[in-house]
Amino acid sequence: MPSPKRTPCPERIKPQLLTMASRPPAGDGWIIESKMDGYRMLARIDAGVKLFTKNGFDWTKRMPRLVRDLELLPVRSAWIDGEVVIQAQDGRPIFQSLQIAFSSGKTEQITYFAFDLMYLNGVNLRARPVELRRRMLSDLLDQCSLENVRFSQAFDVDPNHLLHAIREMQMEGLVCKRIGSPYTGERDGSWVKVKCSPRQEFIIVGFTRAAAGIGSLLIGLHDDTGKLVYAGRVRSGLTDRSLRLLKSKLKALEQPETPLQVTPELAKGITVAWVAPLIVCEVKYTEITPNGRLRHAVFLGIREDKPASEITLETAHDTP
Repeated sequence: MPSPKRTPCPERIKPQLLTMASRPPAGDGWIIESKMDGYRMLARIDAGVKLFTKNGFDWTKRMPRLVRDLELLPVRSAWIDGEVVIQAQDGRPIFQSLQIAFSSGKTEQITYFAFDLMYLNGVNLRARPVELRRRMLSDLLDQCSLENVRFSQAFDVDPNHLLHAIREMQMEGLVCKRIGSPYTGERDGSWVKVKCSPRQEFIIVGFTRAAAGIGSLLIGLHDDTGKLVYAGRVRSGLTDRSLRLLKSKLKALEQPETPLQVTPELAKGITVAWVAPLIVCEVKYTEITPNGRLRHAVFLGIREDKPASEITLETAHDTP
């Protein structure tokens, strides 16, 4: 059998995108993983380690402990896909703790859950089936003991039962990967995410003033035509720490005019400070009303890994 063709280590690899679904796919032709509540991170190893967010931002300097761990892998070159998280004592990823770690620069406790291997020692693996890539990744990680790197295990159980258990644990959801699928870097339906409760990214467009500085956040997103539209207000979930962080970030972005296409009507007596629509936050909620407003919104944290220009409403599709 001929040896695989050797290729230079790619400078960048476009991450595989996920399709949101309302329920897990039927049948047994899927790999089922827990959806980690963290930041997607791609690791490039080639005469050193580089860490890139889903959108290609270089965050290498923000995670020196993780870089040192990955440097121990016995490889000449590689591309690894995974998620960085901070775990509670019971093992659950806690998104707010991850945000605090990045804002404070104290990222030593971050764990990298690796789930795909796209390139290894001169061989492009993206055309190979996902189960083979994962097996090669597992074998690679088993070759040395790494303190902050783990393999993302799959679950051989009914995904509906697993989703129920994950919901009880207040975790984010599932990721289902079609057996035999290549790594295309597209949203082709081969990777499916199923969330336990509605949550996604929104853009901060303003805030209501309060004695302490911020009373609530006004949030929005881009509609199908690309216009920035209002999605409601969020106050629940804002801690003293997150309010201090938001105050420092939003103060520099204040502007006299609303960035929204249509200014929302707010209750009398509310004073609003508008800001340039550059900061992204993650919010969970119960539903979106017919006029596009969130109900029971809860602030989860700032998303520094995603640009505001890409924030639109995620829509769940029926699974195959």
